[in-house]
Amino acid sequence: MNAREWLAEEADAPDLVLLGAPISKASITPVESWSTPPAFRDALRRFPTWDAEHSIDVAALHVRDAGDVESDRDDPDAAAAHDRIQAAVEAAAGAATHVVVVGGDNSLTRPALRGLMSAVPAAWSLLTLDAHHDCRPATSGSRNGTPVRELIEAGLPGERVAQIGIHPLGNAQEHADWARAQGVHIVPLHTVRRDGIDAVVAAAVSLLVGRGAEHIYVDFDIDVIDRAFAPACPASLPGGMHPDQLLRAAYLLGADPHVAAADLCEVDANTDINGMTVRLMAATFLTFCSGIASRAGSRRER
Repeated sequence: MNAREWLAEEADAPDLVLLGAPISKASITPVESWSTPPAFRDALRRFPTWDAEHSIDVAALHVRDAGDVESDRDDPDAAAAHDRIQAAVEAAAGAATHVVVVGGDNSLTRPALRGLMSAVPAAWSLLTLDAHHDCRPATSGSRNGTPVRELIEAGLPGERVAQIGIHPLGNAQEHADWARAQGVHIVPLHTVRRDGIDAVVAAAVSLLVGRGAEHIYVDFDIDVIDRAFAPACPASLPGGMHPDQLLRAAYLLGADPHVAAADLCEVDANTDINGMTVRLMAATFLTFCSGIASRAGSRRER
């Protein structure tokens, strides 16, 4: 089956709800990332639902595409769109066991996770695959560089945050120091290369669960990838992770029963080259879904 056709299933009792968040006003770099959710859906036409590596048909998952929240293109800033994202994710969490949000800039992570926390009261944690800490102070409001700091300052324990793929040239020292002071588990790029993505993901999940996490939200910031493979990410850098590492992480995290939700963000489809970044985003989503489908039964109790 074509993956775009699968997404059109509109299941009455979905295992997974997909939600688009076409926002860009909170991006520090001017972008048109509102263009990405429709480009992402179109890119799914390039893929089957069959994952040959893991002998899994993603179509085993019942899915509902909840469409896109209203864009922030006509708003003065992203504040109203953030409220819409939070409300939409909260509603989606009541309809399915898994929620995936496709952005849009990375500022969506804060309202999306807050929506989940409201819908499913539990000990949530955050695991990011990102070149950046996203721990800038929100002195000018919510931006794509502030969601992790905002979530921690709003009450998410820093010790229940893990960050994989932090780039050595991607962050100011004060932001790195702040993250460490909050107890954030930081896995820099050189550790990913040295230990391998399987070991890094397993260790991060084990640490979060050991610190009390009941549910894990994964933020797939595509700019964790080397800029050669992610030209449509405004903040991607040379020397980042490779696509195979991201896809492997997506499968492993999808397969873990603690993972309940994810987002994919920081792609500006209007600046892509031959669709390569958007297709990577689509492949990451499908591989994550393959991991979910690999679990013993696609549903689980919350």
